[in-house]
Amino acid sequence: MQHERASTQPIHDASSPRTQVPSVKVCLVNDNANTRNWGAQATSIALCKLLHNAGGNVERTLPASRLDEKQSKDYPAIAYLGGHCDRWLSTWPMSRRLNSAFFNRLAQQLPDVVPASWEDFDRQALRVMQHKALGDIREALGSSDLVVINGEGCIYGNIRHSRMLFFIAYLAKHYLGRGTVMVNHSADLRHPNLNRIARHVYPLLDEVVFRETDSALACSEFCSSTTGADAAYLYVPASVESWSSRVEEFEPSRPYVCVGGSSSYLRRGETQVKPVAGYVELCRRLLAECDQVVLVAASWQDEHIFQAVKNELGLPLIGMSSPFQQAIDVIGNAGVYIGGRWHSAIFAHAGGTPVVALGAYTPKMQAFLHDSGQPGTPFDPFELATQAPQIAARVRDCLEQGDRLRAVLSDGARECARRAWLNVNCVEKMAISRSTPGPEFP
Repeated sequence: MQHERASTQPIHDASSPRTQVPSVKVCLVNDNANTRNWGAQATSIALCKLLHNAGGNVERTLPASRLDEKQSKDYPAIAYLGGHCDRWLSTWPMSRRLNSAFFNRLAQQLPDVVPASWEDFDRQALRVMQHKALGDIREALGSSDLVVINGEGCIYGNIRHSRMLFFIAYLAKHYLGRGTVMVNHSADLRHPNLNRIARHVYPLLDEVVFRETDSALACSEFCSSTTGADAAYLYVPASVESWSSRVEEFEPSRPYVCVGGSSSYLRRGETQVKPVAGYVELCRRLLAECDQVVLVAASWQDEHIFQAVKNELGLPLIGMSSPFQQAIDVIGNAGVYIGGRWHSAIFAHAGGTPVVALGAYTPKMQAFLHDSGQPGTPFDPFELATQAPQIAARVRDCLEQGDRLRAVLSDGARECARRAWLNVNCVEKMAISRSTPGPEFP
């Protein structure tokens, strides 16, 4: 798709700081700006803008890729040996990559330094403080005034990434004495191990900001939190007139609906039902309701599925090669968005586009429907063929409500954009406190 878009404008002017104060040194944990996922890129970039405008200076980042699995950096001896070998290797990039891969593979054979349960938190934290593990992470946290953990949709199940985020929060606050907040996130604490960890760590933090109400309510028994909104609500789609003339694969000036994927295909795989046939049946039903159906692939998993659907039906596909700003424009101007991607649903909401939700790997799509004031429950993304008539009927109802429904949704999205600023309240308070002069003494 050839689409030279006008720049996406944030709802709040990100060029004008809200505070004229000295910067707070921020370590941003779980930065997803380089992830091959539209939503992860959009929300991380938007959160950085919010931090800057609140008086923060993001001097250190810990990318999501650093937290997912064991690496040589976790173990000082292996990290030292790998660095020593690097110095003796040629400058040929491939030799350095092979060296890194070898030592990362070696690290995979060692016991994990991330605690498996709450009972192991202090033992592993003491190892970090004794320079026996996670040296780069300790240094990044310790050199910052404030540690901002971008939780997104990463708090669920009993995966390493989730436990790592809580462990970093515990290290930063309890052992290093740094201001620590977890923001911009949902929490699915149905797994008893993660639930126990959360019950101990959340109350220690300076602030906990959820991006939707369902998570805040689920944690209210043990966590005093703020309900904000996802930082991606900063963006609004450009009008169709500003980019439609450059689009070749479909005609945005004519009615269209967007069909997206689901995060369930990444977390649960395709072992139960191959989703391609279900999407083919669903899209055929949708073509009876609207002139055009556009496939929007927010991640490589979705693109893999949708390439087969495109080949079968000849539908336009906007894939990962398109920047997320283009996705915001296209989804936000659609008649309806059908999908199970959290951030794609936000792109839709920001433009007043109704969402017919598919399920995700956590209850977050139901939470989205609740907070955006839209009815129904998410459809099963592995049962699209059998549910296609009901999905098409829901789409028809949204299209019939037209501009009246879009106006209501747009008003709600503007409120969400205002609540997105709650993610950086702690930064703003720290910046203001530092700029306020103390009492003068004779």
